[in-house]
Amino acid sequence: MVRVKVAPSRRVACGVTMAFALFAWSGPADARSSVPVTAQLDYAVAAGCPAVDAFQAIVGGRLGYQPFRDDASDRIVVRIEPAGRTLKGRIEWRQASGGSIGEQAFPSRTGDCGELARAMGFALAVQIQLMATILPEPPPPAPIAPPAPPPPPPAKPVTAVAVTRPPPDQAPKPSRAWLGGAGASAGLGMAPNATALGRLFGALAWPHFALELAADAGLPSTTRRTDGGGFSQQQFAAALAACGVRGAWSLCAVGRGGVVRVTGTGLDVRLTATGLVTQAGLRVAAAIALGRRTYIVPRAEGLVRVTQGTVLVDSTPAWIMPRFGALMGIDLALRFQ
Repeated sequence: MVRVKVAPSRRVACGVTMAFALFAWSGPADARSSVPVTAQLDYAVAAGCPAVDAFQAIVGGRLGYQPFRDDASDRIVVRIEPAGRTLKGRIEWRQASGGSIGEQAFPSRTGDCGELARAMGFALAVQIQLMATILPEPPPPAPIAPPAPPPPPPAKPVTAVAVTRPPPDQAPKPSRAWLGGAGASAGLGMAPNATALGRLFGALAWPHFALELAADAGLPSTTRRTDGGGFSQQQFAAALAACGVRGAWSLCAVGRGGVVRVTGTGLDVRLTATGLVTQAGLRVAAAIALGRRTYIVPRAEGLVRVTQGTVLVDSTPAWIMPRFGALMGIDLALRFQ
């Protein structure tokens, strides 16, 4: 005999620990991936580290062109310094005005400066590729008008009349894009064992905000006792996410609700029961452009179960749904305009 007992929780946890990055929609809808990005390189490292030309070769080899130019307006600061028995690295991107666009730290546990420099060069090349996707294509140069012929001598005085035109509307209209795709996840805390889930989603994205609606289903997970009896469990859920976007990264508040279907196996009486499951948490994601309209999006979610349930086999608790769970996966997304 199998029963699912689901009761609303009397308290909701306040913190959710995130492990890893995921779903984001970066840049305006009219972004282009063909605009080259250039910057000055300010490179200073500890003794024994690769020279500046070796670091430039790492970044240029990844991009397919050399992004470092002395006449560029932006400046990239690369530092590798001793940190006790190991090393620490830092990359900072600065504008021509001196203001910082962003900064990233790279700790090294091995103390191998060559390995650290290669990792920093690869990360910088990925950042330059992402910057290229959000820069508008430069306008074509204005055509050069031929010299005007000299005006004929006036027959009589001419009175100039000033014509005032209303200024054009300078307020930019917010860009918007529709996105859709599919993905796969590994779930922890969704069943007695780690389980695989597949999902379909659609999203409406602006430059700094996105709304996503998704549906997912897990593969059946079977748990058995030593006597051969047990139960099979499967989840079906819908999720709503509201995301803040900055560049390629996004942070989302996620609400997830659905049902868990439990079926007894290896028992004298094989019964099936269902129960309500609701969860809430946070998601962090990074969108990596594969083309003008295609993205690959790694993501991670930390979830807190709002409703608590217990699976009973022969009136004996066989599994108590844990309070905390996590989803780690990857999506393929397409942008539609």
